[in-house]
Amino acid sequence: MKFKFVFLLLMLSCGTEVEQPPATDVPESEQIEEKVETTVPAASGPKYPRLKDATASGYLAEFGAQQTATQVRLKTSFGDIRIELFEDTPLHKANFLYLIEREYFCPTELVRIVPGFVIQGGNSEKVEDQEERFLIGDYTIPSEMKKSHLHTSGALAMSRSYDNNPEKRSSAYDFYIVDGAKVTQSALFQASEKNGRTYTEQEKQIYFKQGGAPHLDNEHTVFGRVVSGLNVVKEIAKQPNDEAEWPVKEIEIFMEVVPNQ
Repeated sequence: MKFKFVFLLLMLSCGTEVEQPPATDVPESEQIEEKVETTVPAASGPKYPRLKDATASGYLAEFGAQQTATQVRLKTSFGDIRIELFEDTPLHKANFLYLIEREYFCPTELVRIVPGFVIQGGNSEKVEDQEERFLIGDYTIPSEMKKSHLHTSGALAMSRSYDNNPEKRSSAYDFYIVDGAKVTQSALFQASEKNGRTYTEQEKQIYFKQGGAPHLDNEHTVFGRVVSGLNVVKEIAKQPNDEAEWPVKEIEIFMEVVPNQ
């Protein structure tokens, strides 16, 4: 049985918190030569630096300052999902746009689907995807969690490792979109106790009526939201999965920037 190298999230099931095993990083392919130039060519265009933690933030900040796009389109065989990227999470926004420019998401696959919870992608174990990650760089992104960005249905966020990560730095590649079942009062109370957050009445009503995953608030950076195609998210989340929550049938995705009108 193949291994699944996916950043794991903490989940609630029927209002009960379930702790999953620690996440593991995707190993670099043993077949990739260590002797790599400090810059590697993209499919076309200029050369790009190979990013690491020490250089990623500065590079992404500079890259992001040159970008004007605020929306991206995730294309699937089930339909398109249009996503708005938040301006107040600039490094996460820049990183997503950067990966699109590097054609990392063209294509890749979803690696996890959980109805009423999330669809997740970007961290495929395919050899070509592992090679792309090696060439782009092994790095994480500083947390940019904002109190105003909740894990309500349609939220876009990044996964992260729970091992030796007190700063809650995000994965560079592994994103998820919240499907989100409606939240009960007891589940929201448990989430509030867990993440030390007091929800406003308006926020409570959003979780009660629209659904979401409040136990992930204050744990992962939400940096965007679905503006159209939430029905596509929910349809994908219904697809069969295996015991590791991997889609039984491959769900390929493509990502592109939506030009400003």
